[in-house]
Amino acid sequence: MPLMPEILPPALAAAGWIVALPMLVWAALRAHRECWHRPLQQHAWLGAIVAVALLWSLAVRSPAGPGFGLLGGALFALLFGRALAMLGLATAALLVTLLDGGGWIHLGMTIVLLALLPAWLATALQRRIERWLPHNVFVFIIGNGLFVTLATTAAISVLAMTLAVATQAPQHLLSDHLAYALLLAWGEALLSGMLFSALVIFAPRAVRTYDQDLYLPMSRSAP
Repeated sequence: MPLMPEILPPALAAAGWIVALPMLVWAALRAHRECWHRPLQQHAWLGAIVAVALLWSLAVRSPAGPGFGLLGGALFALLFGRALAMLGLATAALLVTLLDGGGWIHLGMTIVLLALLPAWLATALQRRIERWLPHNVFVFIIGNGLFVTLATTAAISVLAMTLAVATQAPQHLLSDHLAYALLLAWGEALLSGMLFSALVIFAPRAVRTYDQDLYLPMSRSAP
């Protein structure tokens, strides 16, 4: 996995599997109970898995070790919800590890960092926006597509860079790598925000977290 360190301590790799396996079981059970029988959403979910796997495989590894690239986890969670995002992002990590010949022992921590944490954080922030801010379609698009994506991507980038530098790269490179990762997070937030807004407007059925009756009702009751 280009976005993860090539070598992890055995204890850290084992901890990743200990956390990842029960969370994936929970996500599978939750996704099985959810109603997502619409073909459009199924096709979009499968296509998003391939797209995220492609993004991760295109990451560039710096000479010091850590990789840089687009994450896509926040947008995935905003489109499909927490459970399906965990499963989809974990499947993308599995595909990249399989095709790139990565270390299978590190896959558990990869799933935790690039699948479970982004899905949980993005949906948690989304629920706070829904609870605290007005139910307006522009608030939904800007708040989720830009703010949630930026906050989630920045947080995961900082964790990934810290882990990579702590286990692989020289400590004095941490600040430079963090600055570059945060710059990429801002660019990803802009790209994700544009794509998210386009999907909400032109293909709202593909966005499982968008409730049109809540944010853009067709008719309002007279006062």
